[in-house]
Amino acid sequence: RQLQFYIVCDEYYQSIVEKQLTALYSAVEVETSRKDYQFKSKGYYMNGYNMFTEKEDYYPLKMFKEMEEDPLNDITNVFSKLEPDETAAIQIVINPIGDEWRQEAERIASLLFKEKKVDTFPKFLDIPILGMLFRFIGALFTGSTDMLKSGDSKESGGIVRMLAAKEDAIKRMGLKSGQEPFMVNIRVMVCAKTAKRVESLLNDILISFTVFRDTYSNWFDYSRIFPIDAINGWLMYHGFKRRLGQVYFGKASVLVPDELSTLYHMPDSKYNRSSTIQWLKYKKLQPPKDLPTEGILLGYNTYRGISTPVYISQYDRSRHMYVLGKSGSGKSVLLSYMARQDAKNGTGFGIIDPHGDLIEDALRYIPKERARDVIVFNPSDTERPMGLNILEATTSEQKDRAALDAMQIFIKMFGNEIFGPRIQHYFRNACLTLMDDEEDGATILDIPRMFIDEAFQKYKVSKCRNTVVRQFWEGEIANTGDREKQEMIPYFTSKFGPFISNTTIRNIIGQPKSAFDVRESMDEGKIMLINLSKGLIGDTNAELLGLILVNKVSMAAMSRADIPEEERVPFFLYVDEFQNFATDAFGDILSEARKYKLALVMAHQYIAQLNQGKAGGGETKLKEAIFGNVGTMITFKMGAEDAEYFEKEYAPVLSNQDILSIANYKAYLKLSIGNAPSRPFSMGTIWDQTGSNQKVANILKEYSRTRYGRKLEFVNQEIEARLGIVE
Repeated sequence: RQLQFYIVCDEYYQSIVEKQLTALYSAVEVETSRKDYQFKSKGYYMNGYNMFTEKEDYYPLKMFKEMEEDPLNDITNVFSKLEPDETAAIQIVINPIGDEWRQEAERIASLLFKEKKVDTFPKFLDIPILGMLFRFIGALFTGSTDMLKSGDSKESGGIVRMLAAKEDAIKRMGLKSGQEPFMVNIRVMVCAKTAKRVESLLNDILISFTVFRDTYSNWFDYSRIFPIDAINGWLMYHGFKRRLGQVYFGKASVLVPDELSTLYHMPDSKYNRSSTIQWLKYKKLQPPKDLPTEGILLGYNTYRGISTPVYISQYDRSRHMYVLGKSGSGKSVLLSYMARQDAKNGTGFGIIDPHGDLIEDALRYIPKERARDVIVFNPSDTERPMGLNILEATTSEQKDRAALDAMQIFIKMFGNEIFGPRIQHYFRNACLTLMDDEEDGATILDIPRMFIDEAFQKYKVSKCRNTVVRQFWEGEIANTGDREKQEMIPYFTSKFGPFISNTTIRNIIGQPKSAFDVRESMDEGKIMLINLSKGLIGDTNAELLGLILVNKVSMAAMSRADIPEEERVPFFLYVDEFQNFATDAFGDILSEARKYKLALVMAHQYIAQLNQGKAGGGETKLKEAIFGNVGTMITFKMGAEDAEYFEKEYAPVLSNQDILSIANYKAYLKLSIGNAPSRPFSMGTIWDQTGSNQKVANILKEYSRTRYGRKLEFVNQEIEARLGIVE
């Protein structure tokens, strides 16, 4: 059960009420409903009381200016005691009244301040003859001559003295008379399983109204309409349901705006901390006026009852997108919906997914007419393994880049301390030597053999055309002592052994020719779905394959320099949990690949993942590269440390607490619009399963494995021959 606030008004005043609320409470969410609020439960007991001011209405209640605490806290504390199946309501029905009440209130306040006799007889007593007659009859019955005196008569005497508290109350009476009056009916209603429980809750609510009591001024009292509970409850509910303001359904009071606003106002989290109140789950922000009207639909912005679609243009997508949020906060929903639109629009894209769920979801929405474009790389499919080789290169520049990228992969996996400068030097020269043998090709599995098998080493060096690399083998390695060579062998076997001995990964990275050409896939706008499910192939294997793929995509993008920019087909790469695959290549893509029409959509869980490698590597420049180059930032629910960072990014419209309290599947974002970041605004993601087709997904997977995978027996024979395994 949560405490909700309703304002019921004529449709004519709806716009005025909404504007007033949003002007005073910028973060308020106003929902319009033509359905009445529900209160009564069948078979439950129901009862209520009518609340009214005890003294004459000219006496004011204690108002917010005289209170140290918000009276709403006392009321919400009572509502917090409600059980899930119980209901309670406080209804305030207001109607404006004429100006005569204010004039009478001013007159009485003036008389009381002068300590003169006050009569509160009806207005017709202002007529001299009727007034004198009524006072004369009153004096006969009461025996008092005071009634014969006019309330306005002046009495002689000294200076008027009274208690300070009483004087203050009379001053406030004068202030009340200066405001617009309203006739007010207040009903307190409770519905619960037992009559005893109903009475208990009613008493608690009535007691909470004592916070308005002012001994020298006014306070709330209460009464029933009828002494029998069943009849009283029915009559109270009749008045409650129809919001009646007639006196015969309970005594009415005259209250002014200061009193009404003390009694009924919107809560503020600074002063009202009760969890009973139905707080907004997150702060909604107005969208920019220049939002694109076409492109890829990201979600919807809902602000003050208006829903606005949030699009990002193809041009602004080239500035890359960064998505941050905890697990289950909505990142995958966003990525899946974007990829679904790319598939429908005929756009080329790739997904690298370390869990597999995003791939499976995307497959269900790919149109069957794009079946020939789909490449599903699934390392766990051991019957038809697909080759993936990072050491595929033809030109000298490509070979240098491939060797450097391969080295960066192992630095990422093992760290600089383990994969140090000396080993890096050996590794790089081995890669360059192997790639010069274009007939046999080169794979990562061949690298240990270069230092273990001298015959293999001499054969490969004989094929090497790079004089600097040949000098490394013929000079540096040839002059290396046997002891140092013996120390080197265990190192390489320990680092590469897990990949050689693991059949699944060996049959992938051991193939000299990759199953598909990444450059060709990008140029032809194909769909590359890379399923690196850690649960199926293990963390280390998933990381290695992901790093290889990211670097191959980067190399393919850079190689587009050989065609004019207008001929480069846009390609979008979605990378979930991308920190696992982030090397310096990511920095290159962020800063350089945009001109080659490769755009990244990067998603992960928290910023600290960017600062340290898995194997203990030190801080990288990746964080700076991201926040310095990314055009669009989208953040979902996050931790306190990340919220502190984004508080500065989203200043001044969002606080740390606003960012922390966002609901799942809701996001804040700074959208790239015309190559410039927008101010922050809010967005809800789209959960739509329309068009899902598991049958087509299964066909696509089978088609891909048949077309791009190779039979296991052929792969085994080829790799065993490369490793020098002789049975």
